[in-house]
Amino acid sequence: MTLEEKITMLNTYAKAWYSSSQADYIHEAIFRGQGFDKFADRCKEEGDEELEEAKNCTARVVALGGKPEIGYIEQPTFDEIRDLLQDWHDGFIEQKGVEELERIASELTDDSITRKLVESFIECEAEHREWVAQHLAIIKRIGYENYLIDQLG
Repeated sequence: MTLEEKITMLNTYAKAWYSSSQADYIHEAIFRGQGFDKFADRCKEEGDEELEEAKNCTARVVALGGKPEIGYIEQPTFDEIRDLLQDWHDGFIEQKGVEELERIASELTDDSITRKLVESFIECEAEHREWVAQHLAIIKRIGYENYLIDQLG
């Protein structure tokens, strides 16, 4: 992967994660306002994690001598936990995020710092994907209403 390609990739992920973290904080507010504090806490955790990932991408762009880009990728908002979980799940399938990051990491043979950064993203995304699958399975097993009761603060 060329230096230019690395910088472009890092800027692309930074913009995506800055945008996604903002959406996560909005979802935190929505679900906390509905009384679903446990799920709101998870949205905040996701927002914090994605903001940190975005900052790390930006810092790496600067370290590589590139220019960070400012941008925003439109994100949907949801009033129902089930819809947000399904959107996250669908995103994992459609975007193949973990698989794409694994491909990128394999191309970074000449840059161990960026490769380790991407590998940390893989770990976070894999954990998030597993968490979403687990919660969708819980909803299927106990029903959405019972799941919502469990998510109350």
